Amino acid sequence: MTKLLSPLFLFFTVLFFSQTQLKVINKSNKEPIHNAAVYCDDELLGKTDFSGNLSFKTKCKKVEILASNFEDVLVDVKKSMEVSMKPSSEKIGNIDKVIINDKSDLRALKILDEVNKRAKENSPKSLDTYNFKSYSKFSIDVDKDSIDTFKNFLATRKDSLSKVDQKGFKQKEKDKKDSLTAEDFLSATEQSQMFLWEKATEYKFSQKFGEKTNIIDNRMSGFKNPIYEALAINISNLDRTPRQLRPENRKLFNFYLSDTLQLDGRKTYVIKFKEITDKKKQNPRKFNGKIYIDSETYALKKFESVNKKQNEGDIVSVWKLINGKWFLDYEDIKLKMGSQTFDISKKDSLKPGEKTKYNKKKFGNYLYVKNRFFDFEINEPQKASDFKGYSLEMKSSDGSLLDKYRTDSLTTRESATYTKIDSFVQKHDFEKKLNFLTQLMRGNLRYKMIDFDLTKFFSYDKYQGLRLGTGVKLNERFSNTFSPDGYFGYGFKDHTWKYGLGLDVKLSDKRTSVFRIDYVDDVFAAGRFSNNMWDKMMKVSDINLDLHNATFYKNQKWGASFLYDISNSLSMKIAVNKEKQQALFDYQYKNSGNSFDNTSATLSLKFAPNDKNIMTPSGKYTYEKGYPQILINYEKGFETLGGDLNYHRLDALIIHQFRSKLGSTNIKLFGGISSGTAPIWKNFEIAGQRDQNSDNWSSAINTPTNLGFTTMPSGAFFTDKFVGFKISQYLPFRFKTFGTKYSNIELEYQSAIGGFKNRADHQFEFQVLDHYYQEVGFMWNRFLGRSFGVGLSYRLGYYQTSQFKDNFGIKIRLNVL
Repeated sequence: MTKLLSPLFLFFTVLFFSQTQLKVINKSNKEPIHNAAVYCDDELLGKTDFSGNLSFKTKCKKVEILASNFEDVLVDVKKSMEVSMKPSSEKIGNIDKVIINDKSDLRALKILDEVNKRAKENSPKSLDTYNFKSYSKFSIDVDKDSIDTFKNFLATRKDSLSKVDQKGFKQKEKDKKDSLTAEDFLSATEQSQMFLWEKATEYKFSQKFGEKTNIIDNRMSGFKNPIYEALAINISNLDRTPRQLRPENRKLFNFYLSDTLQLDGRKTYVIKFKEITDKKKQNPRKFNGKIYIDSETYALKKFESVNKKQNEGDIVSVWKLINGKWFLDYEDIKLKMGSQTFDISKKDSLKPGEKTKYNKKKFGNYLYVKNRFFDFEINEPQKASDFKGYSLEMKSSDGSLLDKYRTDSLTTRESATYTKIDSFVQKHDFEKKLNFLTQLMRGNLRYKMIDFDLTKFFSYDKYQGLRLGTGVKLNERFSNTFSPDGYFGYGFKDHTWKYGLGLDVKLSDKRTSVFRIDYVDDVFAAGRFSNNMWDKMMKVSDINLDLHNATFYKNQKWGASFLYDISNSLSMKIAVNKEKQQALFDYQYKNSGNSFDNTSATLSLKFAPNDKNIMTPSGKYTYEKGYPQILINYEKGFETLGGDLNYHRLDALIIHQFRSKLGSTNIKLFGGISSGTAPIWKNFEIAGQRDQNSDNWSSAINTPTNLGFTTMPSGAFFTDKFVGFKISQYLPFRFKTFGTKYSNIELEYQSAIGGFKNRADHQFEFQVLDHYYQEVGFMWNRFLGRSFGVGLSYRLGYYQTSQFKDNFGIKIRLNVL
């Protein structure tokens, strides 16, 4: 028994003495203080007992001690500590009680409501015109206070490594390559930063002509060619409200009106805020930042945010009043971006049989952002010519003009970054790897001169079954003018190959102006709504639209088209096609069979007045999608050049999004009309997503799509004219369940109604949507904190049946969609 108790006694002795022993007493009468809370940053370590004692373990160098009716104390951590706390005044004690209640101050909430109410009135965009310039510097480096320590450590480490005997040490080729790359990077960053990017920008605004942003000059370490997609990144609060002030995030923070002071000669409210995580363990007076509000205009004047973990990052943004409006004056951001950890264990000094004790040296890596704004001009006349082209344009990219706009000179370490990192990136060809990521943002996978289309890899429908394939396009590395492309796919149910070939000829480097010819031999769902001007990510969302659909037709097409951007907001596409089409289901049209030759012309328009675009070597890139968006397609069939059909087909889609006190609202209004001699696929199938021929519960499962109806049988409802409406409402709050990700709830309502003038001309089994089809539903985004959403929809109204299983549908949304 003694042998057993001895090691247990030793274990608990070591455990006890490895902890910090704290005693808290009243400074006035030396009595112990019960229930004093001890915090490391924003984490509760424990509370003192009736004797004022507490044992705790922490890696923090300092802890904060709080107790009711006593002033807070911040002390250094030692093995044994005795801390005296001074009793607070009655006034301070009352404030403590309000804060400890962990409830937002109603006065603070009222002020924030007024800020949101007057946001448009205070915004510079309520002026007739303005223009100003900015200088931005983005850099990645170790903590500025640790630079000398970091440099000395690397120098010592390099000297130690040079003395190590590498003989007999075997290493995998990939590991060896990675190790050499890491050493090259460390060598480069000993005297330079890890990354540096400077940018001088001009901002123009006119109520009449819109917005224009000109990149006057920029230089990015490591990259000879501009990263166009990065140029659009604006890491600042220039055009957006800090997330803490948005109504939908109101329940994620507590707000307290803490002070009223004079700032720049104006009365200013100071509101402190803290993020709500674990109420029981949070430091009640550890705030995440301050919001400074001008008392006269209720405009945001200054914003300070500190990460809840010590030394993890902070943001300071300051606005100034010019001509009655509040412009961003300057901004400084520091964000932690991981760390570098080095093994400093002394393996060569180990005694025989002694195990290696792992020791490490860690240096935090930080992103530093500096934004400065100047040269403000208010209500000056603007020229229409200054707003031509896309909303973002680059004037220069060699860095030669930057010195004119720098608000201070580069340090020696910053200056060395351009040469050191340029050499490193060029040696290891990182520019190609970054291009891969930027193309992924466009829905493509890039490998050298080839772009792979994400929408062509796989799909599933009831006619083809599983379809596998690929789509490739030769990019600007092949030619700046000519871009051939092609795709193929194989259906494992119909056992048929499909393919297409095309050639794009780029006619301008300033804007989209592309002539195209193509040939297609493929199958398509009958009556599908036109997606001619949809962006790639909208098309990706519709990959599973025909999961339960078998109503397909075959199409062999020769075509030519011209795509042209008339302005930043208006795009046009004209196409002429010669097609041979055949139904792949039991169908007859006017007793004329199920195969037709078709000659047609199509005009497509897209109007997006608030889109923000930039022209890149890969084509136009929309870096900020704005609303409303209006898309129109008009198609005309001709009985010429061997055509059998004479018809008109028009469809339109309007998408709008906006924020309000109710949250974020997304509205889609869509419809179409077809007339003349046209087979069923030139009319409209109202996109149902349920399997109408299966009673299996899995037939009700699908993914959210742009215009599809979750509860509607697929391939069942056709019309020659219809109108549809869809509204999604994101509720104005977020919440946590498990993990660190926030969830939110989206409510949805969708309806459609149509008709069919010549129903009897189409000999196959289908229904006409001549009554309102309605469904309601909800989506739990990031379900239980996971990377997917789960939703349920239910059918209402005329088409509702008595069987519950016929009226519901389940939606699963992946984050990538």
